Amino acid sequence: MAEWLLVAGLSLLIMATVGLVRQAAFRGDSTLLFLIPLAGLRQVQENWQSYGVLALLRVLGTVCLLVGAGLIYVQHERLEPINAVPGQVLRGAKTPAATTFVRSPEAALLMVQGGGKPLSGLIHGQTLLNPVRVTLINGVLSIHQGEAFLPDLSVSILLGWRPEDIQERRTLLITPAESGGPPVHVSWKPEGRSYPETRIFNEGYRLELALAPLGDQQFTGALQLVLPDTLRSYLVGDFTVQTNHLRYRNGKVDLFFDHPDTLGYVAREYLHTQFPAGAVASIRIENVNLRRASREGEVQARVALRDGTVERRRLQLEENSVGWAVTPGSMETRVLAAGAAETADSGVLGASAPRASLSPAVTVRLHRFTDLASYLGQQVTVTERDGSVSSGTLTRVNEQRLWLEMTMGSGRAEINLREDSVRELMLADGTRLVLDTAGGGETAAAPAPERAAPDDDGAPYQGLIGGPVAVTLESGERHRGTLVDVDKKRVTLAVAMGSGKVEYFYDLGDVASIEEAQ
Repeated sequence: MAEWLLVAGLSLLIMATVGLVRQAAFRGDSTLLFLIPLAGLRQVQENWQSYGVLALLRVLGTVCLLVGAGLIYVQHERLEPINAVPGQVLRGAKTPAATTFVRSPEAALLMVQGGGKPLSGLIHGQTLLNPVRVTLINGVLSIHQGEAFLPDLSVSILLGWRPEDIQERRTLLITPAESGGPPVHVSWKPEGRSYPETRIFNEGYRLELALAPLGDQQFTGALQLVLPDTLRSYLVGDFTVQTNHLRYRNGKVDLFFDHPDTLGYVAREYLHTQFPAGAVASIRIENVNLRRASREGEVQARVALRDGTVERRRLQLEENSVGWAVTPGSMETRVLAAGAAETADSGVLGASAPRASLSPAVTVRLHRFTDLASYLGQQVTVTERDGSVSSGTLTRVNEQRLWLEMTMGSGRAEINLREDSVRELMLADGTRLVLDTAGGGETAAAPAPERAAPDDDGAPYQGLIGGPVAVTLESGERHRGTLVDVDKKRVTLAVAMGSGKVEYFYDLGDVASIEEAQ
């Protein structure tokens, strides 16, 4: 309202002055008298019929200017603004006095009772309910309640701390008598309104804050905050701080939230699955390109391994029915620095494959395939006799096959490998498991002879390639998917899984029939 009064007053003052000058020129009177305040008062009195209305408009404009300026002055000086509207940010006083509650034994008792427990408290008369989200972004420590874009309750402390600068425990203590502490913004949604209101406290509050690095872009924190308002607002307890814009639903990351941090999270989780457990030293997201219109994105990450290898990996992502996920087969790798066991050319750019070995320390020879059962539940990398490499968790072993559980996109899939196709396995700690089932050392093991199949080349099934089929095995198992390829050795079947597809391989001799699926 104050701004409108200023605009209206200035407009009236200009128009009335111009009118008086034009009227004086028309009558042959001096125009200078109307440009100097009060100089033309006598002229107006003597010629009221000619100048009266314009003079009154000029006085009205001056009054509007004075009232507007006064309102602005009051709004900047008082604790509560005049005519506050929903959603307006309420400006805190420059020198607020601490309330008796801030210094009271009651507040001290609340701080003691809440210490060491999950963050809780009372904000503007409303109880803070868990779960809450705490973030440290752009130097602002924010505590939010509610999953909506505009939180139901929030407290923001303008610390000015950068997460990357906090390498050890950092504390902050502000007493009610001190000045110069970080501003504290308290926001709440009034009943029946959709937009929050905010109050700012510059001093007069009590604050004890501690943050310590927790790893993986997180900090652990403890807070005691008592605010000098009449509703006895306070916060106390321990919490975990996130340093990104990830959004959570039911305790899990919301993969449908369109933000570069979401794509970076998906890419980081995917990259961790491409190496044996404990092999990755760090993953740093260098660049994220989010194309919202096409629902696509690209992430470039720098991966450092514990053996000294440094790689740059580029992944393509897309949004589908499960949220943002890595596009299968889209990852590219460039080796920037070779580690102690690295032999690949660091300048080659191409599709990546799981690393078969980082730094082998121990070689164990297995004389029976079923001896692998002692390694169930461990992360392994399997190298087949044709050079193919697969990584996953070893879940089952029998006399003829082993089963690996692998992460594919946003889901998990299980593949099985025949005993005669497996050459060796590598554990996460570098232990090498060599299959010596022939009893004559590693070189004594030879590929088993291929079993005969109809027409020896799968010719009857060539016409089904690219379409949906049902594969029936000799054991009676039946699998559905898209037929990718059929050759003399095996049948390749693609099955939709999560955000992509998983390819399964079946020995052609084990296949009883392949039929077109409807």
